[in-house]
Amino acid sequence: MRPRTPVPIRCSAPPTLTTSRASPTTRVARAAALLAAAAVLLAGGPSFAAAERLLVGSAVSLREPVLAIAARFEVSDPAELDVTFGASSVIAAQIRAGAPIDLLISADEAIVDALDAAERLEPGGRARVAHNRLVVMANADRELALRRPEDLLRPEVRRIAVPEHAVPIGRYAREWLSRRGLLAQLAPRIIPTEHARATLAAVDLGHADAAIVYATDARVARSARVAFEIPPAEQPRIAYAAAIVAGTRQGAAARRFLRFLAGPVAGEILRAAGFSVPAAAPSAAPGAAQP
Repeated sequence: MRPRTPVPIRCSAPPTLTTSRASPTTRVARAAALLAAAAVLLAGGPSFAAAERLLVGSAVSLREPVLAIAARFEVSDPAELDVTFGASSVIAAQIRAGAPIDLLISADEAIVDALDAAERLEPGGRARVAHNRLVVMANADRELALRRPEDLLRPEVRRIAVPEHAVPIGRYAREWLSRRGLLAQLAPRIIPTEHARATLAAVDLGHADAAIVYATDARVARSARVAFEIPPAEQPRIAYAAAIVAGTRQGAAARRFLRFLAGPVAGEILRAAGFSVPAAAPSAAPGAAQP
Protein backbone atom coordinates (compact mmCIF):
# COMPACT_ATOMS: atom_id res chain seq x y z
CA MET A 1 0.00 0.00 0.00
CA ARG A 2 1.44 3.34 -1.04
CA PRO A 3 0.07 6.61 0.40
CA ARG A 4 -0.14 9.63 -1.85
CA THR A 5 1.13 13.08 -0.89
CA PRO A 6 -1.83 15.28 0.09
CA VAL A 7 -2.43 18.40 -2.00
CA PRO A 8 -5.30 20.85 -1.32
CA ILE A 9 -8.23 20.76 -3.73
CA ARG A 10 -10.03 23.91 -4.79
CA CYS A 11 -13.54 22.76 -3.87
CA SER A 12 -16.11 24.46 -1.67
CA ALA A 13 -17.26 21.29 0.11
CA PRO A 14 -15.19 21.17 3.34
CA PRO A 15 -15.27 17.53 4.49
CA THR A 16 -12.33 15.28 3.61
CA LEU A 17 -13.06 11.84 2.18
CA THR A 18 -10.98 8.70 2.52
CA THR A 19 -9.78 7.38 -0.82
CA SER A 20 -8.51 3.99 -1.86
CA ARG A 21 -6.87 2.97 -5.10
CA ALA A 22 -8.57 -0.20 -6.35
CA SER A 23 -6.35 -2.39 -8.50
CA PRO A 24 -5.41 -6.08 -8.40
CA THR A 25 -3.00 -5.12 -5.60
CA THR A 26 -5.45 -2.66 -3.97
CA ARG A 27 -3.40 0.36 -2.85
CA VAL A 28 -4.88 2.70 -0.25
CA ALA A 29 -4.38 6.43 -0.96
CA ARG A 30 -5.48 9.72 0.54
CA ALA A 31 -8.57 11.52 -0.73
CA ALA A 32 -7.01 14.96 -0.78
CA ALA A 33 -4.31 13.82 -3.19
CA LEU A 34 -6.71 12.09 -5.57
CA LEU A 35 -9.29 14.87 -5.61
CA ALA A 36 -6.55 17.46 -6.04
CA ALA A 37 -5.15 15.55 -8.99
CA ALA A 38 -8.62 15.19 -10.45
CA ALA A 39 -9.24 18.92 -9.94
CA VAL A 40 -6.64 19.54 -12.63
CA LEU A 41 -9.41 18.56 -15.03
CA LEU A 42 -11.54 21.46 -13.83
CA ALA A 43 -8.58 23.82 -14.23
CA GLY A 44 -8.09 22.77 -17.84
CA GLY A 45 -5.04 20.61 -17.18
CA PRO A 46 -4.16 17.15 -18.52
CA SER A 47 -7.10 14.78 -19.03
CA PHE A 48 -7.39 11.28 -17.62
CA ALA A 49 -9.75 10.30 -20.45
CA ALA A 50 -7.12 8.52 -22.49
CA ALA A 51 -6.30 6.23 -19.58
CA GLU A 52 -9.98 5.77 -18.58
CA ARG A 53 -9.40 6.53 -14.94
CA LEU A 54 -12.67 6.48 -13.02
CA LEU A 55 -13.28 8.23 -9.70
CA VAL A 56 -16.02 6.55 -7.65
CA GLY A 57 -17.53 8.14 -4.55
CA SER A 58 -18.95 5.45 -2.28
CA ALA A 59 -20.78 5.23 1.03
CA VAL A 60 -18.21 4.21 3.64
CA SER A 61 -20.40 1.30 4.80
CA LEU A 62 -19.57 -0.37 1.47
CA ARG A 63 -15.81 -0.04 1.88
CA GLU A 64 -14.71 -3.69 1.85
CA PRO A 65 -17.09 -5.02 -0.82
CA VAL A 66 -16.62 -2.02 -3.12
CA LEU A 67 -12.84 -2.37 -3.00
CA ALA A 68 -13.22 -6.07 -3.82
CA ILE A 69 -15.69 -5.32 -6.62
CA ALA A 70 -13.42 -2.64 -8.08
CA ALA A 71 -10.45 -5.00 -8.04
CA ARG A 72 -12.45 -7.71 -9.82
CA PHE A 73 -13.67 -5.17 -12.39
CA GLU A 74 -10.12 -4.07 -13.19
CA VAL A 75 -9.03 -7.63 -13.90
CA SER A 76 -11.03 -7.71 -17.12
CA ASP A 77 -11.57 -4.01 -17.91
CA PRO A 78 -8.96 -1.49 -19.12
CA ALA A 79 -10.30 1.28 -16.86
CA GLU A 80 -8.51 2.13 -13.62
CA LEU A 81 -10.64 2.88 -10.56
CA ASP A 82 -10.05 5.13 -7.58
CA VAL A 83 -12.63 4.98 -4.80
CA THR A 84 -13.29 7.72 -2.26
CA PHE A 85 -15.30 6.84 0.84
CA GLY A 86 -17.42 8.94 3.17
CA ALA A 87 -20.98 9.73 4.18
CA SER A 88 -23.24 9.67 1.12
CA SER A 89 -24.48 13.15 1.97
CA VAL A 90 -20.92 14.49 2.04
CA ILE A 91 -20.06 12.91 -1.32
CA ALA A 92 -23.26 14.38 -2.78
CA ALA A 93 -22.21 17.80 -1.47
CA GLN A 94 -18.83 17.33 -3.14
CA ILE A 95 -20.57 16.56 -6.43
CA ARG A 96 -22.77 19.65 -6.12
CA ALA A 97 -19.64 21.71 -5.43
CA GLY A 98 -18.01 20.47 -8.62
CA ALA A 99 -15.72 17.69 -7.42
CA PRO A 100 -14.87 15.51 -10.46
CA ILE A 101 -16.50 12.32 -9.20
CA ASP A 102 -17.67 10.10 -12.06
CA LEU A 103 -19.97 7.68 -10.24
CA LEU A 104 -21.72 7.79 -6.86
CA ILE A 105 -22.75 4.82 -4.72
CA SER A 106 -25.12 6.15 -2.07
CA ALA A 107 -26.55 4.44 1.01
CA ASP A 108 -29.77 6.39 0.50
CA GLU A 109 -31.76 6.53 -2.73
CA ALA A 110 -33.24 9.86 -1.61
CA ILE A 111 -29.80 11.45 -2.02
CA VAL A 112 -29.60 10.11 -5.56
CA ASP A 113 -33.14 11.35 -6.24
CA ALA A 114 -32.17 14.84 -5.08
CA LEU A 115 -29.09 14.93 -7.32
CA ASP A 116 -31.21 13.65 -10.20
CA ALA A 117 -33.78 16.39 -9.64
CA ALA A 118 -30.94 18.94 -9.68
CA GLU A 119 -29.81 17.51 -13.04
CA ARG A 120 -26.46 16.42 -11.60
CA LEU A 121 -26.79 12.83 -12.85
CA GLU A 122 -26.78 11.23 -16.29
CA PRO A 123 -30.35 10.41 -17.38
CA GLY A 124 -31.04 6.71 -16.98
CA GLY A 125 -27.59 6.09 -15.50
CA ARG A 126 -28.51 4.61 -12.13
CA ALA A 127 -29.14 1.23 -10.55
CA ARG A 128 -30.11 -0.17 -7.15
CA VAL A 129 -27.27 -2.42 -6.01
CA ALA A 130 -27.84 -3.51 -2.39
CA HIS A 131 -29.97 -3.45 0.75
CA ASN A 132 -29.02 -3.34 4.42
CA ARG A 133 -30.64 -3.42 7.87
CA LEU A 134 -30.09 -1.90 11.32
CA VAL A 135 -28.90 -3.40 14.60
CA VAL A 136 -28.21 -1.93 18.04
CA MET A 137 -24.71 -2.46 19.41
CA ALA A 138 -23.30 -2.10 22.90
CA ASN A 139 -19.77 -1.45 24.09
CA ALA A 140 -18.10 -4.69 25.16
CA ASP A 141 -16.82 -3.22 28.45
CA ARG A 142 -20.24 -2.04 29.60
CA GLU A 143 -22.44 -4.53 31.35
CA LEU A 144 -25.62 -3.27 29.75
CA ALA A 145 -28.79 -5.33 29.62
CA LEU A 146 -30.01 -4.25 26.19
CA ARG A 147 -32.50 -6.68 24.73
CA ARG A 148 -35.26 -4.44 23.33
CA PRO A 149 -35.62 -0.82 22.16
CA GLU A 150 -37.00 0.46 25.48
CA ASP A 151 -33.82 -0.69 27.23
CA LEU A 152 -32.05 2.25 25.60
CA LEU A 153 -33.88 4.41 28.15
CA ARG A 154 -32.05 2.78 31.05
CA PRO A 155 -30.08 5.39 33.03
CA GLU A 156 -26.80 3.51 32.54
CA VAL A 157 -27.07 4.09 28.78
CA ARG A 158 -25.70 7.62 28.81
CA ARG A 159 -24.32 8.02 25.29
CA ILE A 160 -25.78 6.66 22.07
CA ALA A 161 -23.84 7.14 18.83
CA VAL A 162 -25.99 8.20 15.87
CA PRO A 163 -25.05 10.49 12.95
CA GLU A 164 -27.02 13.59 12.05
CA HIS A 165 -30.24 13.21 10.06
CA ALA A 166 -28.53 14.27 6.81
CA VAL A 167 -26.36 11.14 6.91
CA PRO A 168 -28.26 8.03 5.70
CA ILE A 169 -27.63 5.88 8.77
CA GLY A 170 -28.58 8.86 10.93
CA ARG A 171 -31.87 9.32 9.10
CA TYR A 172 -32.70 5.61 9.23
CA ALA A 173 -31.86 5.36 12.95
CA ARG A 174 -33.69 8.52 13.97
CA GLU A 175 -36.80 7.63 11.99
CA TRP A 176 -36.87 4.20 13.64
CA LEU A 177 -36.48 5.74 17.09
CA SER A 178 -39.24 8.21 16.26
CA ARG A 179 -41.63 5.46 15.18
CA ARG A 180 -40.91 3.67 18.46
CA GLY A 181 -41.68 6.88 20.38
CA LEU A 182 -38.13 7.04 21.78
CA LEU A 183 -36.39 9.79 19.84
CA ALA A 184 -37.46 12.74 21.99
CA GLN A 185 -36.52 10.97 25.22
CA LEU A 186 -33.16 9.80 23.88
CA ALA A 187 -32.19 13.02 22.10
CA PRO A 188 -30.10 14.38 25.04
CA ARG A 189 -28.06 11.17 25.05
CA ILE A 190 -27.31 11.07 21.32
CA ILE A 191 -23.75 11.95 20.35
CA PRO A 192 -23.53 12.83 16.65
CA THR A 193 -20.99 10.99 14.51
CA GLU A 194 -19.66 11.69 11.03
CA HIS A 195 -20.84 8.57 9.21
CA ALA A 196 -21.59 4.85 9.60
CA ARG A 197 -18.04 3.72 10.37
CA ALA A 198 -17.47 6.58 12.80
CA THR A 199 -20.59 5.40 14.61
CA LEU A 200 -19.18 1.89 14.85
CA ALA A 201 -15.83 3.25 16.06
CA ALA A 202 -17.55 5.27 18.80
CA VAL A 203 -19.11 2.21 20.40
CA ASP A 204 -16.06 0.04 19.69
CA LEU A 205 -13.72 2.46 21.47
CA GLY A 206 -16.03 3.21 24.38
CA HIS A 207 -16.88 6.78 23.39
CA ALA A 208 -20.50 5.63 23.34
CA ASP A 209 -22.34 3.06 25.41
CA ALA A 210 -24.53 2.02 22.49
CA ALA A 211 -24.95 2.75 18.81
CA ILE A 212 -27.35 2.10 15.98
CA VAL A 213 -25.38 0.73 13.03
CA TYR A 214 -25.78 -1.23 9.83
CA ALA A 215 -25.79 -4.99 10.30
CA THR A 216 -22.93 -5.22 7.79
CA ASP A 217 -20.79 -2.82 9.84
CA ALA A 218 -21.43 -4.93 12.94
CA ARG A 219 -19.59 -7.74 11.17
CA VAL A 220 -16.35 -5.74 11.18
CA ALA A 221 -16.59 -4.51 14.79
CA ARG A 222 -13.42 -4.94 16.84
CA SER A 223 -15.03 -5.56 20.20
CA ALA A 224 -18.54 -4.12 20.41
CA ARG A 225 -21.34 -6.65 20.48
CA VAL A 226 -24.75 -6.74 18.84
CA ALA A 227 -27.22 -6.11 21.66
CA PHE A 228 -30.32 -6.83 19.60
CA GLU A 229 -31.54 -6.78 16.03
CA ILE A 230 -34.34 -4.48 15.02
CA PRO A 231 -37.37 -6.63 14.11
CA PRO A 232 -37.93 -7.07 10.35
CA ALA A 233 -41.33 -5.35 10.52
CA GLU A 234 -39.67 -2.23 11.97
CA GLN A 235 -36.68 -2.10 9.65
CA PRO A 236 -36.44 1.00 7.47
CA ARG A 237 -36.10 0.47 3.74
CA ILE A 238 -32.34 0.80 3.25
CA ALA A 239 -31.42 0.76 -0.42
CA TYR A 240 -28.04 1.54 -1.96
CA ALA A 241 -28.10 3.14 -5.40
CA ALA A 242 -25.29 3.80 -7.87
CA ALA A 243 -25.51 6.64 -10.38
CA ILE A 244 -23.34 8.22 -13.06
CA VAL A 245 -22.59 11.89 -12.47
CA ALA A 246 -23.61 14.30 -15.24
CA GLY A 247 -20.75 15.70 -17.29
CA THR A 248 -18.32 12.90 -16.52
CA ARG A 249 -15.50 12.54 -19.02
CA GLN A 250 -15.44 8.83 -18.34
CA GLY A 251 -18.98 8.00 -19.45
CA ALA A 252 -18.15 4.72 -21.19
CA ALA A 253 -16.12 3.39 -18.25
CA ALA A 254 -18.75 4.59 -15.78
CA ARG A 255 -21.49 2.74 -17.67
CA ARG A 256 -19.43 -0.45 -17.73
CA PHE A 257 -18.76 -0.23 -14.00
CA LEU A 258 -22.42 0.50 -13.28
CA ARG A 259 -23.42 -2.67 -15.16
CA PHE A 260 -20.77 -4.59 -13.23
CA LEU A 261 -22.07 -3.26 -9.89
CA ALA A 262 -25.55 -4.52 -10.74
CA GLY A 263 -24.29 -7.86 -12.04
CA PRO A 264 -23.77 -11.32 -10.53
CA VAL A 265 -20.08 -11.03 -9.61
CA ALA A 266 -20.66 -7.87 -7.57
CA GLY A 267 -23.81 -9.45 -6.15
CA GLU A 268 -21.83 -12.39 -4.79
CA ILE A 269 -19.29 -10.07 -3.16
CA LEU A 270 -22.03 -7.98 -1.57
CA ARG A 271 -23.84 -11.06 -0.25
CA ALA A 272 -20.61 -12.35 1.26
CA ALA A 273 -20.30 -9.02 3.11
CA GLY A 274 -23.79 -9.40 4.57
CA PHE A 275 -25.79 -7.22 2.18
CA SER A 276 -28.85 -8.39 0.30
CA VAL A 277 -29.04 -7.59 -3.39
CA PRO A 278 -31.88 -7.00 -5.83
CA ALA A 279 -33.24 -10.03 -7.63
CA ALA A 280 -31.75 -8.70 -10.86
CA ALA A 281 -28.28 -9.78 -9.65
CA PRO A 282 -28.42 -13.61 -9.79
CA SER A 283 -25.74 -15.78 -8.29
CA ALA A 284 -22.63 -16.18 -10.39
CA ALA A 285 -21.26 -19.63 -11.12
CA PRO A 286 -18.04 -20.40 -9.22
CA GLY A 287 -15.10 -18.97 -11.10
CA ALA A 288 -17.32 -17.28 -13.67
CA ALA A 289 -16.05 -14.12 -15.33
CA GLN A 290 -18.24 -11.16 -16.09
CA PRO A 291 -17.55 -8.78 -18.96
